[in-house]
Amino acid sequence: MSATNKQSEVEFVALVALTTSLGALSIDAVLPALPDIGESFGIADGNALQQIVGILFLGLTIGQLAYGPLSDRFGRRPLLFIGMAVFVLSSLVCILADSLAVMFVGRFFQGAGAAALRIVPMSVIRDRYDGAAMARIMSLTMAVFIIVPCIAPMLGQGILMLAGWQSIFWFMLVLTCASGFWVWTRQPETLPVERRSAGSLVSVRDGLVATLLNRKTRAYTIASGLMMGTFMAYVMSAEQIYRDIFETGDLFALYFGVGAGFIGIASLANARLVESYSPELICRAALFGVILVSGLAYVINDIAPLSLYGFLVLISIVFFCFGFTIGNMNAIALQPLGHIAGLANSAISFLSGCIAMVIGSVIAGTFNMTVAPLFFGIFATSLLSQLILMLADRQQMVTGA
Repeated sequence: MSATNKQSEVEFVALVALTTSLGALSIDAVLPALPDIGESFGIADGNALQQIVGILFLGLTIGQLAYGPLSDRFGRRPLLFIGMAVFVLSSLVCILADSLAVMFVGRFFQGAGAAALRIVPMSVIRDRYDGAAMARIMSLTMAVFIIVPCIAPMLGQGILMLAGWQSIFWFMLVLTCASGFWVWTRQPETLPVERRSAGSLVSVRDGLVATLLNRKTRAYTIASGLMMGTFMAYVMSAEQIYRDIFETGDLFALYFGVGAGFIGIASLANARLVESYSPELICRAALFGVILVSGLAYVINDIAPLSLYGFLVLISIVFFCFGFTIGNMNAIALQPLGHIAGLANSAISFLSGCIAMVIGSVIAGTFNMTVAPLFFGIFATSLLSQLILMLADRQQMVTGA
């Protein structure tokens, strides 16, 4: 059976968003279960349990480098199904894990499978759309992608109330199979045979060089990695922030969702804004907002520790501004390289993922029972991102390229 029916744009966005959000689900639905998993394996160190999230990011980052070139060679659908199969099998490993080491193995390969669910759909978007239309579709997809982290912890908490932590992984497994069936029946191949690359080492090398040497692509990729690193730091330390600092207990999932939800709201707004303003202008304005609010939050917290609701207000404003950055940055970085979309998407995602993993781990690792490291990390990385984009724009004005 193959997909032959013509899709509406609404169905296409929904399908792509569901597929890409499976990776986000695998990250955030597990957060409420970290204490239970730690108890099962006899691990009490919260910073060690953070790596159940961090190791998935490692697999995600490494896996992203392979799926793009392979999808350019063999088509989008086969690689998407391979990624789904890896994700399902690794979920079984997590379900059967009897130690933290086995859990790490399962989570690494879960990330490797999720890499296909992130890379291939983005290449499908680039196959079908261009320019402002591509930025709009990516923003809509990103909105759903970000909404998932808002509801995933609450979903995970609800599952925990009914069954053990293993049931969260069963849920992911079943949802991935359902998504795979939808792709099989409704999503046609978007890369015709005549447009596929030869897949030789030379073409891969040339494609990587083209990606890395393009000034705009390079600048926006680095900026995207820095900003994603701050969100990764928040995700990794959120359980400790809400439960250990603010003592929210099982309401952690609700408060986490409120903060992250503002990214989804901004992403939806961005889908409209890119029709009137350039993605570059929106990115720069949003970064200014992140710098201003995170810096202010750090100063306020230094004067007097923030309350739960004070933290929620400030982090929500930060994430609202944040929601105007990642989708636009990815679209801008990919725009000049549509002729090698799969390979370029992999290179962009790999580089930004490496940066995000380092930044996120460093910020989260400095957790000291205050929110100061998080806000300072957000301020520093957003300021650096702004400087990188300003320098790239200035060089482009001077050289005209």
